Amino acid sequence: MRIRTPWIFTLCAGTYDTITAQEPWRRHCRHMVSQVPGPRVLDLGIGPGVSAIEMTRAAPKYTLTGVDCSTAMLRRAKRHITEAGVAMNLVGADVARLPFANHSYDGATGHSFLYLIDDSDAALREVHRVVRPGGGVAFLEPNGVIGAARLRTVFRSYRHGFRFGTSMLLWSVASRLHGRYTPQTLAAQLSRCGFADPLVSPAFDGLGLLATAVRP
Repeated sequence: MRIRTPWIFTLCAGTYDTITAQEPWRRHCRHMVSQVPGPRVLDLGIGPGVSAIEMTRAAPKYTLTGVDCSTAMLRRAKRHITEAGVAMNLVGADVARLPFANHSYDGATGHSFLYLIDDSDAALREVHRVVRPGGGVAFLEPNGVIGAARLRTVFRSYRHGFRFGTSMLLWSVASRLHGRYTPQTLAAQLSRCGFADPLVSPAFDGLGLLATAVRP
């Protein structure tokens, strides 16, 4: 699997770390873990660790494993996880070639990473392989709303603070370059890759989409 512009994860690891370390991002991560069964949960594209730390705090009985292809991101995640005093495994791996046995996880999550992958179908089929039947997945991805409506929503996000508003602006720019989802396309992709009962709802005032589905 090839990630679009992989150098960005090394070059901008510090920036991504900064813009995600704030309450609106953390709140969505805590909600995301409530959408999947445990106790064994795989967090894909863990980045600097914000998603997994918040999910572990929200579901302390869950055992999380974080996966990322970027060494720079994993270094930051390891440091933040140690500082937070939470326990989890970190694995450097390509999400399209996960080093885990079939049906070895109860759930899987991903925080804004599918849109960056050239062959996200291959990644989702691999997730389908490692999640047990009856398990579930949850993914947060950028919404395809465009034009004046998107600009108004981005500017409204500044009411949560300058840093959060700027992070939403940068996310909008990045997703414009790499691709966005609609509720229909995200649900269709999950179904195409073997998942059942996809449900897609708005996140971040409509700038994002939270999708859940069941592994039959």
